[in-house]
Amino acid sequence: MPWIPLPPVDLPSLPAHLHLSASFPDLLLYQDPYSCRLYAFHNRNPFTQQANLNTGEVIHLGEHPVLAIDEAHFALATGDCLEVPTMALSVAPIRNWQERLEIYLPSH
Repeated sequence: MPWIPLPPVDLPSLPAHLHLSASFPDLLLYQDPYSCRLYAFHNRNPFTQQANLNTGEVIHLGEHPVLAIDEAHFALATGDCLEVPTMALSVAPIRNWQERLEIYLPSH
């Protein structure tokens, strides 16, 4: 069962802040203050392979939130790097199912 309910402790209390998941320590969560959409991605920098993405800053290019880190920008919706197309973040899809948020983690 790869769709797992997202526990309330993992829901970011403040929009517009990167939040390390309490239930899944490798995941970072971000709730966009404009669309209220929740994004999840693995806390692994594709350039350095370190778990340091929480030091990045989320900015908006138009209506699209991107993570700015190491002079690169990653689209939170897809994980794609805007400067280096061969690099990407590993994103985890989130859905609203039967009035609860679920995250897709195939390894669980």
